[in-house]
Amino acid sequence: MGKFFVRSKQAAGPEDWRAGLAKPNKQWKTGKSAKALAHSWEKSDGFPPEVKKVFDESGFGVLKEIDLLRGDVEYVVPLPGGAAGSQNDILVHGKSDSNRIVIAVEGKVSEDFGPRVKSWIKKISPQSGKPERLQFLQERLEIESRNVRAIRYQLLHRTASALIEAERFGANCAVMLVHSFSQEDRHIEDYQGFAELFGTSGDVNKVSYAGKKNGIDLYLAWVRGEERFLSK
Repeated sequence: MGKFFVRSKQAAGPEDWRAGLAKPNKQWKTGKSAKALAHSWEKSDGFPPEVKKVFDESGFGVLKEIDLLRGDVEYVVPLPGGAAGSQNDILVHGKSDSNRIVIAVEGKVSEDFGPRVKSWIKKISPQSGKPERLQFLQERLEIESRNVRAIRYQLLHRTASALIEAERFGANCAVMLVHSFSQEDRHIEDYQGFAELFGTSGDVNKVSYAGKKNGIDLYLAWVRGEERFLSK
């Protein structure tokens, strides 16, 4: 048994991750991110080697030699402004020395990051909670003064979910990690545009510091996964 849990039940292997998916018949397929992510993380004793390498070589001491304590698959973080929360592919808890770390993992292959904010928020009804949610996300990420209309909405709420859970569990560090198995780094430009909101770059296989948010150090990372997991 590993350290991963699906609906609070410990997973015996990657196939157990399927039960956490909203649309398993569509999402659980060879070459898709859900299956590649499951096999990659379950295969590793802790973090996948490429993720560990990027963290260890990042220059940020808090990310070096992290012990993976627990990973919750398809973990939903509630958000204001509607019933749907932010559904993390994996919500990881880790520690290094005296530091507690929460990592929101978003797996990708060819999938994009969903609609841009300008598309997501248009044509809303008077009862919609979208304006409330967008305001919350910008305040939580401390980017109220930045124009986010061209930003992919998923990147906003996934990053906020890392901070929310870090605060809830008393962690002093939060990471939003894109673990992409696309060998062409599909949609990297959207991630880089998001990173620019925080005055940082968003290079492949690199960790960027996005600042201290309400006392929690926030990092962004894009790591290219191993191609072999696309055939699992």
